[in-house]
Amino acid sequence: MYESLIRPLLFKMDPERAHDLAHKVAPLLAFSPFHFEFSAPNLATNLSGVELKNPIGLAAGFDKNGRFVEFADRLGFGFVEIGSVCAQATKGNAKPRLFRLPEDNAVINRLGLNGDGAEAVAARLAAAKFALPTGLNIAKTNLPEIQGDKAIADVLTTFEQIKKLPLAYVAFNASCPNTHEGILNERQQLNDIMSEVQKQNVGRLPVLIKMSPDSSEELISDIVEIAREHNLAGFICGNTSLSREGLRTDAARIAEIGNGGLSGTPLKPRALALVQKVAKIKSASQQIIACGGISSGKDAFDFLQSGATALQLYTGLVYHGPTLVADVNRQLSTLLAQADRSKTTVSN
Repeated sequence: MYESLIRPLLFKMDPERAHDLAHKVAPLLAFSPFHFEFSAPNLATNLSGVELKNPIGLAAGFDKNGRFVEFADRLGFGFVEIGSVCAQATKGNAKPRLFRLPEDNAVINRLGLNGDGAEAVAARLAAAKFALPTGLNIAKTNLPEIQGDKAIADVLTTFEQIKKLPLAYVAFNASCPNTHEGILNERQQLNDIMSEVQKQNVGRLPVLIKMSPDSSEELISDIVEIAREHNLAGFICGNTSLSREGLRTDAARIAEIGNGGLSGTPLKPRALALVQKVAKIKSASQQIIACGGISSGKDAFDFLQSGATALQLYTGLVYHGPTLVADVNRQLSTLLAQADRSKTTVSN
């Protein structure tokens, strides 16, 4: 129904207007008798000591301001991530800044970390009843004057605002391509921030670093080393990409859109490669949340087999609608059962 009826109507709208409409409609889920959910014992997993009913999470980007946490379970997710949250409220980049690529089941965005700011989001979350385990993604405020030491102070201000909330984890965004300065993508800056975060982290909130699929081998190695040094809980492997490699969409249209981060189906190979690289060099106790190009149970299975503990999706909802998470979980459960039977047969 979604793909044949609702999606064509939404795709006649400006992408950001449709996105805003989804935000307005989402609270109605709290009053809906329908739950788009699939449950199975073999989907349960543990992320940083938190039990998840399934490994599929809502990626940062949909709920930047903490308005979805009380009814995210209605869509069948196992967990959600808020953000990115910045110290200051900002409007983000100039419009238009969100573009669909239907031929690729993809989206390009250059939203620029628009949001209400850490103080407002923290107050909203403090008053909320979380329906699911909830993580929060922190990024630097997207203003050109906030650089260097000011950027470090900016990020730490946000952490100070949210560190006492009942969060499952906090992630630091080292991978946003749509800001005035890449956040946390220099070794010394990242090391300094993680050192101060862990000093403040008296409640021992699990801390993760979100890595770009465009990261160089050197940056990946540096991030993993810093995470080990500061006893971080793990990594979110994947975000939007600046690459346009392998797209079906006409090259002239891509050029017309211009800069921005690519998400959706084309991202899977890059995100999967990142997971595999990190899995080889991380500490055994550190976990990976995979993010990028997941829209089927097979996609989810591939990431889990490559070393991920949990997964996130967002763009897939744009193309496949509110039943996507249940569909992915149903397919994934079948694939996990088949893999388990194969192992049993081999061992016998």
